[in-house]
Amino acid sequence: PICRSPLPLATFVLGLLAPLPSTAQESVEVKVLCFPKQAQPSEIEVLVDEGKTATIKLQSHEFTLPLKLPRQTAWRFGQSGTDADGNFTFNTHAEAKPLRSAKQLLVFIRKGRKNADGFRVIPLDAIDLKGKDYLIMNLSTQQIAGVAGGNKFKLAPKRHVTVRPKPDRGKDLCFASLAYQRADQWRPFFSSNWRLREKCRTLIFLYNPRATGSPRLHSVIDPL
Repeated sequence: PICRSPLPLATFVLGLLAPLPSTAQESVEVKVLCFPKQAQPSEIEVLVDEGKTATIKLQSHEFTLPLKLPRQTAWRFGQSGTDADGNFTFNTHAEAKPLRSAKQLLVFIRKGRKNADGFRVIPLDAIDLKGKDYLIMNLSTQQIAGVAGGNKFKLAPKRHVTVRPKPDRGKDLCFASLAYQRADQWRPFFSSNWRLREKCRTLIFLYNPRATGSPRLHSVIDPL
């Protein structure tokens, strides 16, 4: 007997042309930066597969070179080792949930002086953060208000904002000023011209060098 398919010919042909499911795990390109800065940059491992890790350098002066990580529900960062029986172990110091973007910046914020004290990891969309952009991150304990190239903003502690300044001080220059809130008063602590670089984005970290006092500024320029 001849078995005839109940499907129309067009449907059968389309089924043959449909792409096969990919067996390769999707990867994400990441670059890493760590703050506050340390005299000697340390390293941390990321769990990329069962019993397998990759090493990342935790530096503050610039982002690391791009690293491909498998897309997971959450990335785990820490230190690997072995137990008394020789089995693989992993001590987690931080976790981060990946964004949808294929290219991401991971900013590690230290909770203490040692890696074992933990980190807060902030994923940023590297595709959305473009040239001339300034990403301002408030790591201080005070409310921050500012203006950059005509763009006004306010930042609570542990918050960040992306600013796209306009060149209001000549070609590729903008005026920027920052103030922090103490009691009911706003106190200026920074005023300068910022350069708008077509092929670079800039990250600004606002932090307290001491328990009290005005915030300070640490900047990192990231070439595209």
